[in-house]
Amino acid sequence: MLTWLDYKEWLGSVARAASTPIARAPELLELSTDSRSIQPGQWFIPIDGNNFDGHQFIAEAMKKGGAGFFYDTSRTSTIPEDILDKGFAVTNTLLAFQLAAAGWRKKLKSLRLIALTGSAGKTTTKEMLGAILRADGPTFATHASFNNEVGVPKSLQQLSPDLRYAALEFGARNHGNIKFLCEMASPDIVGLINVGTAHLGIFGSVENLLATKLEIFRNSPPHAVQVAFRDDSRIFENAIKTGKKTISFGKAAESDVRLIGSEWSVDGGMVVRLRIPSGEELTINLGIAHEVFPINVAAAAALALAAGVKPESITTGLNGFRGVKGRYYLLKSKGLTIIDDTYNANPESMAVGLKTVARAYPASGLILILGDMLELGEASPDAHKDIGKNSVPTINPALLITVGAEAKQIAEASCAAGFPPSKTRCFDSVNELINAAIDYKSIGQVLYAKGSNSVKLSKLLDTLTAVPS
Repeated sequence: MLTWLDYKEWLGSVARAASTPIARAPELLELSTDSRSIQPGQWFIPIDGNNFDGHQFIAEAMKKGGAGFFYDTSRTSTIPEDILDKGFAVTNTLLAFQLAAAGWRKKLKSLRLIALTGSAGKTTTKEMLGAILRADGPTFATHASFNNEVGVPKSLQQLSPDLRYAALEFGARNHGNIKFLCEMASPDIVGLINVGTAHLGIFGSVENLLATKLEIFRNSPPHAVQVAFRDDSRIFENAIKTGKKTISFGKAAESDVRLIGSEWSVDGGMVVRLRIPSGEELTINLGIAHEVFPINVAAAAALALAAGVKPESITTGLNGFRGVKGRYYLLKSKGLTIIDDTYNANPESMAVGLKTVARAYPASGLILILGDMLELGEASPDAHKDIGKNSVPTINPALLITVGAEAKQIAEASCAAGFPPSKTRCFDSVNELINAAIDYKSIGQVLYAKGSNSVKLSKLLDTLTAVPS
C-alpha cells in the first residue's frame, strides 16, 4: 500500500502540499486524468491541453465521487474553497503524474520492461512482442498507441508486482522526447526497429529524426540490453557505440536473430523462418500475410530473447497472429473483404501496403481508398505523386478513391501515368465520401483503406461494418 511519503519522495520539490491530505494515498491505478470516466474513490489529476484547462473539471470529478485531486498551485484561486482541503498541491500536475509513474515503476524490481521505437511498425511489433511474452509469463502490453508523455505514464500506472514482462512503445514529436520517456520508464531492454520518413515535416531532416530515435540507446539505463536493426548501419553502428550489450536482427548474415525466409500461404497467412543465436531455426505461422511482417517478427523475437524468454514461446505466441486493428487488419462485411490500414501512413508504409494488398488479392476487383499522408513537410507533394505514379498504375485497381487535398495528388499523378480518370474519384473529407454512398460491392470484392489517422478513414469502415439495428 502506498503512502503520502511515497508520493513526496517521488515528486520531490514538485510536491507543494503544506500538509498531508486526510484521505489515504491512492494506488497508482486510482489516479485518473479523465473527469468524464473517473470512478468513485479515484483521484483526479487535471492535465492542461492546448485547448482546455483540466483544472476546470476538478469540481465535476469530485461530484462523481472522486476521493481527491492534485492541482497546480498557480490554479488555486480557481478551485472551490469547500473542496480545496481534498487537494494535493504541486508545481505541475503532468510532471507530478509522470514522476509518480516513474517512482512506481522503480518499485517493481522483478519486472522486465521492454521499450521499442521506430518510424513505422511500432505497434504491430509491440503486439507481436506482447503475444510472445504472454506465452512465457504474465505480461502487460501498452494499450492502443499510449506512447507519449501522457500515454507512457498511463501504461506504467497499470503495472503490477505479479507481472514478469511489460512491452511499451515510445513515440516522439520533438528532440528529447524519447530521452524523457527512457528516464521515466527505466527500460531493461530497448529496441530501434527502423528509421524512415514518418513525421519528417516535424523534425526537419532525416538526421534530426535519426538522432531523436537513437535516444532510446543513448539514454536507456546502463544495464539495458539493446536490440538494433542490423540491416541499417546507422542504427546498428550507433547502438554499438554505447558499449551496452546489443542483440541485432535483420536479413544480414551477421544478424543475431536472422530472417532466413518467408512464404505466403494460400489461405492468406504466411510462414516466417528465423535463426536465433543458439543456431536453432524457428518456424512461425502467421494468420495474415504482409510484406513487412517477417522483419517485424524478427524484431519482436530479438526483443523477447533479450528479455530471456524461451524460444518456444516465440512460435507459440505468434502462431495464428492476425494483425492489429487499423494496421493492415482483415475484416469481412456484407460481401466485402476489407483491409483496415487506416491508423497512419507515410510514404514507405503506403507503398508497402499497396504492394502487399495487390500481392494478396491479385485476381480480385480491388478498391483503393487512400488519404493524405501528413507531417511530411516539403517532401509531401513528391511523396504523394510517387505513390500515384509508381504504385497505382501497376496495381490497376477497379476504383481509386482519394480523401484530402494532399491525396488528390495521388489521383492526378496516377492519371498522368495512364490510369483511367473514369476509375478515379476524389473527396475533400471522409464525411463527403460517406455521404456519397458508393455501392462498393458492385465495383469490387476487396477494399483497402490507408491514410494518416487524422483523415479518419476509420469512420468509413465503421459505417461499412456496422450491424443494422
